[in-house]
Amino acid sequence: MSKKVSNSAKREEIEQEFGCTYLYPNLYTPESIIDGTEESTISVITSENPDFISFAIWGMLPDQYEDEWRDFQNALDTLNATKEMVESSPVFGPAFLNRRCLIIVTGYFVYHLKNGVLYPYYVRSKSLKPFCLAGIYNTLEDGFITCSLLNTKVSGVIEKIQNIEDMMPIPIDFSFYADWLNPSSSLETINRILDVPNQIPLTAHPIAKEFFKNGITYDGMLQPVYYKDIPKV
Repeated sequence: MSKKVSNSAKREEIEQEFGCTYLYPNLYTPESIIDGTEESTISVITSENPDFISFAIWGMLPDQYEDEWRDFQNALDTLNATKEMVESSPVFGPAFLNRRCLIIVTGYFVYHLKNGVLYPYYVRSKSLKPFCLAGIYNTLEDGFITCSLLNTKVSGVIEKIQNIEDMMPIPIDFSFYADWLNPSSSLETINRILDVPNQIPLTAHPIAKEFFKNGITYDGMLQPVYYKDIPKV
């Protein structure tokens, strides 16, 4: 399950790519690494406001929740959810049916374990453009949006790398945006979108292991660093 993503694109690039503008453009800052465990905000396009890009706290909270975000995350990690989880969960289910979103990223991270050593990989689109991952969200009474990434079984390039778990985020192709965001879309339509494998051509490369050190970021952090005897894709 993903706990870190990247959105290093400039605001103008994102707005041009998705044909909509930020509601609060001055709040956007490119970030090489967004750590979901730190109550971070990410860029989203929501069912309720599909013509604009909003900000959401990563880690969905239930409707009418009033306590601290971290308290709920300690009880239930909602950075990610699978289709199987949302279909039976009172926390995720209503959002899956009625409040879907597109989570804008330039990449995310997966891991390869070999000979007792863990290697981080950066996954991005082959086009080098920002792209969207499937998400669900709730809007709290104070107006804050909170969201979760949807995950599915690994396939494609990720299956060649990730060997410590078997789940990955779900990229959504532009052709499915309208149906995904439409609250009236049938469950059959939504499941069909989620079941289309490898909608966006992705590639991945290993990066420096400073990635694992909290608080360390630098120019070039996402550049390839190749190690002996681990997969190249």
